[in-house]
Amino acid sequence: ISEDAEFGRSLFERLVSLGHKKHLLNVQYRMHPAISLFPNSEFYNKQISDAYSAHQRSYTKQLLQGNMYGPYSFINISCGREESDNKHSRHNMIEVAVISE
Repeated sequence: ISEDAEFGRSLFERLVSLGHKKHLLNVQYRMHPAISLFPNSEFYNKQISDAYSAHQRSYTKQLLQGNMYGPYSFINISCGREESDNKHSRHNMIEVAVISE
């Protein structure tokens, strides 16, 4: 029944299919500009700008110190394991433990 009613779609998809207009929010406030560069280029055709606050924010928690790491780092956690709950969410508690230290 839910497939016939297309309940697998998001609310956004349903509203657009009913004729509601889409509006692109074109300023992002949360990410460091170096991090927002990829999704902005690859998915938004460079239509998103970084707010002044994103440029000035102090990103104090750095897992790895030094200029070579910048605003983001990739940490290989080979012993991690994804687990699923009954709501289709996934989590990896070993990654959580490493990041929270």
